[in-house]
Amino acid sequence: MDPAEFWRQTSEKRGGEISFRTFAAFLGRSGEKLLGLPGLLYVVGDNVWFEDFEHDNWLAKIVSGNREFKKTELSFAKSEVTFAHVVSRGSAYRCIAGRVPPDKLPLLTPRGRLFLSVAVQVGLRDGSSLFFEVINREPFLAMFARG
Repeated sequence: MDPAEFWRQTSEKRGGEISFRTFAAFLGRSGEKLLGLPGLLYVVGDNVWFEDFEHDNWLAKIVSGNREFKKTELSFAKSEVTFAHVVSRGSAYRCIAGRVPPDKLPLLTPRGRLFLSVAVQVGLRDGSSLFFEVINREPFLAMFARG
């Protein structure tokens, strides 16, 4: 399927115009398991959506045989987001594993961004956090800027 048709169908399926889209990896949710799923992150109305896509990994097929792809989709309302900022990927992994609470992660300074792998922490009203590696990071963060 060509990209224009994919986005047309996605817009129709989600019931609105797509106002933002980028490639991303969903690392996981605080206190759960590490996922590291590559996919698409996009916004329709007040909802942020992530969906992964099947990718052809020939090495995994050789090692583990043919495994059936199970699609992952998640969404959250922008109005549920209490903050969004940059943390180190290592901090994100510790939080996903449950070793550090979401509200205790240190923000990554501009200098730290030069030396460390970066993740975006999205804090939700229920106290949990979602973690993404986002290709088009600054516009994504700007959607949640308070001020």
